[in-house]
Amino acid sequence: MTRGGVAVSMDIACRVVTALLIAFPFRTVRGQEAPAGNLLPRPSETAAHADAKPFRLANPVRIVVPRGAPRLAEIGKLLATVIRLRTGYAVRVGPAMARHGAIRIDTTLASPNAEAYDIDVAEGGVVIRGATSAGALWGMQTLRQLLPPSFDDAKGPRPPSWMIPAVTVHDAPRFGWRGSMVDAGRHFFPVSVIKRHIDVLSRYKMNVFHWHLTEDQGWRIEIKRFPDLTRVGAWRTERDGSRYGGFYSQREIRDVVEYARIRGVTVVPEIEMPGHSVAALASYPELGCTGERLNVGIDWGVYADVYCAGNEQTFTFLEQVLDEVIALFPSRYIHIGGDEVPNDRWRACPTCQELMRREGLASEDDMQRWFVGRIGTYLATRGRRFIGWNEILHGGHLLADATVQSWQDTSWTRRAVLEGHDVIASPEQWTYLNHSARDLTLERVYAFEPVPPGLDATAARRVLGGEVPLWSERIPTGATLDLMAFPRLLAFAEVMWSGAPRDFVSLERRLDTDHVPRLRALGVAVGPSNRELMELSLSYDAAARGARVRVAPAPGVTLRMSDDGRPPSATSPMVADSTLLNSDGVKRLQPFLGTQPILEERAVTVERHRALGAAAMAAVPRNRQYQGTGAWNLTDGLIGSTDHGDGLWQGWWGPDVDVIVALDSVQPVESIRVNFLQNIRSWIVLPRQVEFSWSSDSVQWAPALTRSHDVPRTAEGARIQPFSVTLPPGSRARFLHIVARNTGVLPPGHPGAGSPSWLFTDEIVVR
Repeated sequence: MTRGGVAVSMDIACRVVTALLIAFPFRTVRGQEAPAGNLLPRPSETAAHADAKPFRLANPVRIVVPRGAPRLAEIGKLLATVIRLRTGYAVRVGPAMARHGAIRIDTTLASPNAEAYDIDVAEGGVVIRGATSAGALWGMQTLRQLLPPSFDDAKGPRPPSWMIPAVTVHDAPRFGWRGSMVDAGRHFFPVSVIKRHIDVLSRYKMNVFHWHLTEDQGWRIEIKRFPDLTRVGAWRTERDGSRYGGFYSQREIRDVVEYARIRGVTVVPEIEMPGHSVAALASYPELGCTGERLNVGIDWGVYADVYCAGNEQTFTFLEQVLDEVIALFPSRYIHIGGDEVPNDRWRACPTCQELMRREGLASEDDMQRWFVGRIGTYLATRGRRFIGWNEILHGGHLLADATVQSWQDTSWTRRAVLEGHDVIASPEQWTYLNHSARDLTLERVYAFEPVPPGLDATAARRVLGGEVPLWSERIPTGATLDLMAFPRLLAFAEVMWSGAPRDFVSLERRLDTDHVPRLRALGVAVGPSNRELMELSLSYDAAARGARVRVAPAPGVTLRMSDDGRPPSATSPMVADSTLLNSDGVKRLQPFLGTQPILEERAVTVERHRALGAAAMAAVPRNRQYQGTGAWNLTDGLIGSTDHGDGLWQGWWGPDVDVIVALDSVQPVESIRVNFLQNIRSWIVLPRQVEFSWSSDSVQWAPALTRSHDVPRTAEGARIQPFSVTLPPGSRARFLHIVARNTGVLPPGHPGAGSPSWLFTDEIVVR
């Protein structure tokens, strides 16, 4: 894509004008006229003509474009379609029509910024001038915002005419790269959802759609030379046995790319390598270091299996994949990921180690740099540039034309710029819209500054702009995607576009009065700006001897539950705050917005047993970061899932777990079971062994029974391992003593090698 906006600074006069416009909002003209002060992103300069009459948009409508300007004709037709669908007016687009009363679009504006535009609205007509066709498109989108919000409501009334206030707008973007990234790998979104997202990007002058198409959990792009990528890699078997997946055919991709092009949005594909590649390796195992048959990933997080760097077949495969990708996407840039690459497999692979010796690579980090550099060189021979996440800076010097997408924090933006690379700024703490609005508020997104302080003008120009990523681990549906993206994406759009000083009060006003109603009228779901969509937690009620569901939903959101094994539906019973879970079984909890499921389903297993509500005393306190449900966590009747952050696990970092459970009285005990979790990528390892003993008086203890396991601590994925003992017949006890022995420090090759491992346990079940 062309970098349409070289970063430009506003001069002092422009800043003064903008400040005055903020201080003195536009007056609202009579009738249907929309206040020009509601524009978003906020323009560089706007002047309302207080004594001028508005432009009346009425049947028929004439849109004038120069002869021999096919791109301007496309823009005119896009506007014509919008007007025709909403009003039913007859709309003509073309040259040589009367100028009075028409909407004229041209590229006569003289500006060094390719995306600059001017609009002049008067009673006699509308003129949109762009520095290029890109600027003309953004001027057209601003004109749409000058119509009232009700114009976007297809179900609203159709008056005989619509008023557009007399106003002049001079505008240009601060940054040329204004993007949104959607991860279709972990959850698959239909083409209709992708197009709707692109529509909104274009309306708010965002010009890049970054399409994350491959992941450990799914390969989403048809590659004709390698059909197993979609026959195998696009589908996964979930823990409940259901089949999940999908992919985009090449025909669908061409359709989306063309749809986006017409709307001024460039689609940048991401094909992950060398990590986040389990779906590809499940399809073609010979591309991995072990050659073992893998399953498409079902857990979130980082997997050890990556493309084998020492295998020449890997690069033949990737180059042939990229050839098909290049044929589908005209973008100047191809994103190759390059992030979160464990080096376990490379370190143990003789072929990779031989490559390191042959190429003089001192470490696996150097090999990662060598890998992405080789792919970057190949893309350069095809006339493309590559982008990688900031991990591609590991291991030393990169290709000079490598573009870095910095995500870990703002220091990586600075580092990449100072090393001479163009940068797309996406620091997690400011831009990751997959984080809830409680953790990343609208106000915080609006406060984001892409250019780190202290850079000179030359270095600052290397910051091309930024993106808001929407990683989809917990975004399973299009409705959820909308709720997480909006309204925060609109705040980001203004950050990327506007050079004017920011005014959060003004942003909130414009959103509330104008842009949130527009989005909702278009069928786009809008989430909260500073809270969770659904706050859901579990706690133990000692008086009721059962667990309660605590629910605090955002407006319009409900929680529904099923306990018959089937997924909840929009007609399943609604769960109110403090609902008691007083029966055994799996309770499936699903938030809904109206009739649409949103967020991920939460499955809660309830197992009531003899020790329910009994006191559990730990010799070493649990880590305060992983408290579970609190004091009763080990006897609350709730069984943890494979997600260690589900609020049902308690964690100890380093020490053994040493717990005594006190039952109400001396009573028969037949068996004791305790679950532990392993997820090596999260530093959680099963205990080496678990020891069980019991007593009637806490003085005399029965000889301990010991249980171990045969799960390697290097085993990938999250797994729950039960440890259980059956007591001798006739055993009676009041006190139970469980000791789980920590396996020790994390093994060599692990990112945390030498650090303590975690022990996670959730429930001591007594029968």
